[in-house]
Amino acid sequence: MQRYTLTFGPAGEAARHSLDVPDLPTALVVADINLDQGRAEIREGERLLATLEKQGRNAAPYWRVS
Repeated sequence: MQRYTLTFGPAGEAARHSLDVPDLPTALVVADINLDQGRAEIREGERLLATLEKQGRNAAPYWRVS
């Protein structure tokens, strides 16, 4: 069974949080709920799958995925 780790926190901040999540859709939902701005990383074990960066403000925020 695959397990993913979501690590997130404000950009440039040392106090980042990590959570184990069961799948990629859940990782995206958790990142969206918990992060108003900053970066999130999704990993499968040691492998980095995606880096998400919250862009925009107010009525039209979006995620930049790399």
